[in-house]
Formats: sequence, structure tokens, C-alpha cells
Amino acid sequence: MACKKDKKINPGEDGNAVPEMRAIAGATLANPCAIAVSKSGKIAITEYKNGYGLAGTTKIWNSYTDLMANKAPVQTWQNIAAEAAAFDIDENLYIVETEQTAALKVYLKSTQNGIDTYLLSKTHQAGFNNPRGIAFDSQNRLYMADDGNNRLIRFTDQKNSAAFVAVPGVTQSLKGISIINDKMFITSFDGNGLYKGDITPVGGLNQPLKTGMSKVVDVSTYQNLVAISSPINSTITLINSNDFKAEDNYSGKSTQIKSTGAIYGVAFVKTTDGKFGLLAAHHGQNKVIFYQP
Repeated sequence: MACKKDKKINPGEDGNAVPEMRAIAGATLANPCAIAVSKSGKIAITEYKNGYGLAGTTKIWNSYTDLMANKAPVQTWQNIAAEAAAFDIDENLYIVETEQTAALKVYLKSTQNGIDTYLLSKTHQAGFNNPRGIAFDSQNRLYMADDGNNRLIRFTDQKNSAAFVAVPGVTQSLKGISIINDKMFITSFDGNGLYKGDITPVGGLNQPLKTGMSKVVDVSTYQNLVAISSPINSTITLINSNDFKAEDNYSGKSTQIKSTGAIYGVAFVKTTDGKFGLLAAHHGQNKVIFYQP
């Protein structure tokens, strides 16, 4: 029996590394759905209740460690069928309500006496149909999957205006979006696939490639690692974006987390020891589970 420790490889250290992930901790939350992580580590989680157009509680924690310790959230409010969330570069929070309202809601961060709070500033409703995933590029432009209208759209002044333009290149059944280093990943539920494309300087999507994946919904990225959830299959698949090279021809390594019940939101977080972990909304188990290599 050897005494030496196995070398741990982060995904950014090896262009082809796809680590096995194991559950480290879990927090009990009713019907968790979307998960967003800010640049300072704040966590926002929405609650999606089964039944069309029902209100659920959105909750904010200052860190993933507070969440995993089952501490009370620092702020809560109600949203209707909130299935996507994202922080911008200034840590303002955007929530997408998919049903009934079909709205993008803007919550601005306010800091007084060292305490951050979020206040509803705008509700954008501009003919969206089942709007879903949202993400920001390096220029703080907001992209949204307008699922029911089969289009990807882009905002440039989302804090103040509902004005947007359509981004050509991907259309069918768009659900989740993640952006890292101006590379965009988009899930297609009915299209059974994951798209990858480069964002152009003017906000377009250059030569998106698609690889087959069954009934995928949310996606998150960290360095070269991509996590994709499928509520139907009760799985999270992890792949390396460096191996995403040709249309319907992803031949790289992958690993999979298998569970029971629907899994919706996934989000990578930087850990207190300078490494990384993955938060996953196990909606069917009423838990958010934290995974690490």
C-alpha cells in the first residue's frame, strides 16, 4: 500500500482533465431551481413550484459555505416560476420568470453600512415566450434564451431598457446559457444537444458547434470544464471544452454524476482553499448538493 498522495489536477492545469466529482455536503431547500454565483461568491437560488405560474421564494446567501451550513439566507423575496438567474459584473442580480409574466427582472445591489441588499429596479416584458437561461459576456452584455420564440437575444443596456436584438446561429428549444472568456455554451432540450460558439466583438455568435446530449437544460463553466444538467435523465455530465471541436463529434473524455429525481440548476464556485466545486439544484430531492473532485 503506497503512502504517497494522488496528484490532484484542476481542469485548467491539464487540457484534457475531466475529474470525477463526489458529493461533499448538502443543504435542504424546497424545490431549488436556478443557481447564480457572483464574482465575490454570493449565492442566489430560486424556488420553482410545480404548477403553472406559482410563486416561489428567491434566496440570497453571502457564500456557499453559509448555504452548506444551512444558515438562514440574508434576503428573500417572491418570484413567479423563476427558472434562471445571473449576476452581472457589478453583482446586480437578474431573474427570469418563465411562466405567466414571461419577464426579466432586475435587482440592483445597494450597500449601506457594509451590508448588501437587493432592490427590484426594472421588470422587462417585451414579447418573450418562456424565457430561460441568461449569462453575461466580458462587455457586460446580457444574453437570454427566448425559448418559446426559438431565438437567442442580446441586451446592451439591460439595467435600464428592454431593448434587444436577435443573435443568429442557434434557435431550437434553447434553455441554459454559460459564458467564459467570451465562449458561449447553450443547451437545447428538444434539440438534444449542447452548442459552443465564440462571441464576436459586436456580440454575435461565430460558427457555433453542436454535440449530441439527451434532454439537457442548464450549463455552467469553470476554466475548461463544462457541467450540463438533464432533469429527465437525473444526471450531470462533465466534459472538457477543449475536446469540443467538430459538429456532432465530441470524442473527448467525460464523467457523469447520477442521481434520482430532477436536477436543474448547476453552478461552479471557487472554494475557500482556492480550488473549485459545483453546486447542483436537486429539485426532486429538495436539496442543493455541493460536489468536488
